[in-house]
Amino acid sequence: MDRTGSSKNKLDLESLPAHTELHELDLLLGEEDGRHAGNQNGTVVTSQEDDYKLIVENMSSLLDRSPHQLFVELDELVTEQHEDDVELWEWREKARWIKFEENVLGQADKWGRPHVASLSFQSLIHLHKALENSLIYLDMEVQNASDMMEQVVSRLISQGQVSKSNEDYLKNALLLRHSHPNEKAKYMNTNKSNSQFLLARSLSYAGGKEDSKENDSRAVTIDMDSHQVLVKRMTSADASDSKHYNLELLKKIPEGAEIASVLVGTLKDLDKPCVMLVRLARAEMLDNLSEVPLPIRFLFICLGPPVPHMDYVEIGRSLSTLMSNQRFHDAAYSAMDRSAILAAMNEFLDESLVLPPGDFDSTTLLPIMYMAQQKLKEKKAKEAKAKAELEQQKEELSNLSISSGGEEDDPLKRTGRPFGGLIKDIRTRYPKYLSDIKDGLNFQALAALIFIYFAAVSPAITFGGLLDDKTDSYIGASELLLGTTIGGILFSLFSGQPLLIVGFTGPLLVFEEGVYTFATSNNIDYLSWRLWIGIWICIIAIIHVATEASFLVRFVSRFTQEIFAFLISLIFIYETFAKLVLIFQTHPLCWNFEDCLAKTGRSFSYLPHIGPVENDTTSLLDNTTTSSNSSATVPIDVLVQPNTALLSMTLTLFTFAMAYYFKGLRNAKILGRTIRRALGDFGVPIAILIMVIADFLIGDDVYTQKLAVPATFSPTSPEKRGWFINPLGEEKPLPIAHMFSAAIPALVGAILIFLETLITGMIVNKKEHKLSKGTGFHLDILLMGLFGMVNGFMALPFVTCATVRSVAHTSALTVISKNHAPGEQPKLEKVIEQRVTNFGVHILVGASMFLGMVLKYIPIATLFGVFLYMGVASLGGIQLYQRLVLLITPTKHHPMDVGYVRYVRLLKMHMFTAIQVLCVGVLWAVKSSPAALAFPFVLILLVPFRSFVLPKIFNEEELAELDKADSNSVGALDKAGEENEPDFYEQAHMPI
Repeated sequence: MDRTGSSKNKLDLESLPAHTELHELDLLLGEEDGRHAGNQNGTVVTSQEDDYKLIVENMSSLLDRSPHQLFVELDELVTEQHEDDVELWEWREKARWIKFEENVLGQADKWGRPHVASLSFQSLIHLHKALENSLIYLDMEVQNASDMMEQVVSRLISQGQVSKSNEDYLKNALLLRHSHPNEKAKYMNTNKSNSQFLLARSLSYAGGKEDSKENDSRAVTIDMDSHQVLVKRMTSADASDSKHYNLELLKKIPEGAEIASVLVGTLKDLDKPCVMLVRLARAEMLDNLSEVPLPIRFLFICLGPPVPHMDYVEIGRSLSTLMSNQRFHDAAYSAMDRSAILAAMNEFLDESLVLPPGDFDSTTLLPIMYMAQQKLKEKKAKEAKAKAELEQQKEELSNLSISSGGEEDDPLKRTGRPFGGLIKDIRTRYPKYLSDIKDGLNFQALAALIFIYFAAVSPAITFGGLLDDKTDSYIGASELLLGTTIGGILFSLFSGQPLLIVGFTGPLLVFEEGVYTFATSNNIDYLSWRLWIGIWICIIAIIHVATEASFLVRFVSRFTQEIFAFLISLIFIYETFAKLVLIFQTHPLCWNFEDCLAKTGRSFSYLPHIGPVENDTTSLLDNTTTSSNSSATVPIDVLVQPNTALLSMTLTLFTFAMAYYFKGLRNAKILGRTIRRALGDFGVPIAILIMVIADFLIGDDVYTQKLAVPATFSPTSPEKRGWFINPLGEEKPLPIAHMFSAAIPALVGAILIFLETLITGMIVNKKEHKLSKGTGFHLDILLMGLFGMVNGFMALPFVTCATVRSVAHTSALTVISKNHAPGEQPKLEKVIEQRVTNFGVHILVGASMFLGMVLKYIPIATLFGVFLYMGVASLGGIQLYQRLVLLITPTKHHPMDVGYVRYVRLLKMHMFTAIQVLCVGVLWAVKSSPAALAFPFVLILLVPFRSFVLPKIFNEEELAELDKADSNSVGALDKAGEENEPDFYEQAHMPI
């Protein structure tokens, strides 16, 4: 028959049913000898006719070969010897893979920790040989488990891997029930047979007679070659009963996943090993093959008699690991023949690492993951070097642009029009205003509100106490709480990125101190001059937004950020111990307290009441104490009190120790995860509360200076100032020249405020956070400028976006996947972008102003402990600090899995560290000089220094590692797994 020339014999493929099998095509073509069979390689072959080939190829194209996620289950055929010479046989689950391998631990039926599979080289060689020579059946059509196993056995017999006499023996073995650790073992009992034991299978014997007396209603007794076999039949009720499935595990498997079932074991009556890989044409729901109710797509069988140097379980583990590998399992779905599967396995072997045998310590191993990544990187570079360079450039550009939408959606890209960026921010963000409110009405947002309130109020009180000391009580805790409240509420209502938290930070403390020192040393009216600084900050902000100057923040690399952060941390630590030294000088330790009184010419009869001084506004820099309710002066003897220095030091160090311990408790191995997170998140307020209680219980026996807060809503020192400042002069007239000269410190303050705001916005808006509502860099800068003017008129501290608090806020609103695969890192699903928590937090901060009767019991020394904690804790996320530690660490103990250690020469790494330390020293010298206000200018000069000078000292590869934007710190390298998460201070390498 001439098929090629006869149109009547041509088939319309579109008219064929989707379930048409390959062997049915022979009948449609009218061929007598065209039935498909396995060839010598085990693949399916058909008639050599061209039209038949064409139909087969087109039929194959109708099948769904799109890759799905796979759940791989390894079951071993096991035998257990019980009493009365009875053997118990079953398929028992030994391991499973979603992404990582999990093994059943011994006889405990407990799952071990998920881990990356380690395979023996011999098992991989055996598997490769098996795939080369054994049967591979692609796109098998099945109706049920029995049909599938019958086809499998039939193919194995046709290939000569199994003798005809063992057909029923193998078929029944394959259809045994499977037991899993999550359910009670279901055994099938048989009597021993010297040549064969016939393994009964579920629902396969219709002639069995029910024996309800000795067994339950589902047990049947079957006479099989005069042997009594007790079989627990799986009824339809069993199949639908959810108790047979691990539903908790099912939640961790991605939707649309399919099963790859791996069956291995020893059957002594087989003549030789039989291996077969089956891919079903369509995933089918087959009962009792897996612990989860998912359709099966792949079946791998590796059975045989005991063979020396051949471990069937290890071969099964190797195949299971291959199936869990993304590249191999994609190839297995799309493979048309054996060669595609072998090519995928060869690629897997090319990327595998082999550890030689030997007695060596684990510390002598190089980081395996970095080795694998480096090997893969080198391979890609050899294959497509030009393409890799282009992708690297795109990646660098995306890191700068922040937005997940790419360069076209870059929020920092200039439009070329005045206020173009501001208009773009408003058009992007404000249409989502209603959803910002709706999305904040949930329990997670409420929990975040409570957490961030304590995270915001603790530093506000701490910095307030320090500002009180730095500015001679012109600005204190009351002003800082009010300034944070006003700025926070307005920012939550009108900002472009309401995830940012407004507050006072360390750099602004240095700036405020510099402004006060300069004003008092030059006889300038401090509050009025500061008002004009706020006005100029607002003007600079308007110019900044009009010119779209926010794009300049791209040039501020990690090199500059870490120098700035390290400087502020040192200031925090230094100031803490400086205050303690001052307390010891003010309240010296004496063997005899009368000797201390003799130094002042006083006696015990002159001592005032030693308890808390009402509305005490003592300055540690002065020798007098002024009451805010009157002009009376407290005698100088209050500055010479017994045990004050020791108690102050104790309060400081214990506050620091407790806060730092609670911080580390977040990722500890004790207590429950929820309790550890709560203690870690609220560590600072808990430490303050405990120390306040301790100081209160000591009572009037030992004097300690307390936080200065008024009992009513009023400034810290109402006799010195009010809530609104006269721009023409508060205590004395302010010359016009001073009004214009305020522009210089205003530029300094604007640099600090805008820099922190923009960098904090970049950290929060990283594409890893999957934010979808847009950003508002230009809008946020404009608001910061307006806050500067408002806070200037009210003599409130200047505020900015606080990095650590903003990162904590974002983290508290992050929704993490709960159904990730065991051992897999939890994935960030989304961040709840809303305005409710930001608004609520600052309402509560404002309400704290009316807690003066409580806040006045907080010892200043406790706040010093918080100050020390912030300085030390922030070092954890600074790479400069990690490299300083490496200076005194023996080379053999350097972490080789860190890029700047592994790929940068030791001398160059230390040289880079020395340059940064030198820059910190220059900034410290400027900050400590009369020109302290100029230190932000020096900081900005580091940007061109990094861009033009460092490339002449270091090559491009070295700078890429040393100045990498998201480089992991040494201390965070072991933070992995769902029980661990990076600390907020390690995520934000910016000043607190």
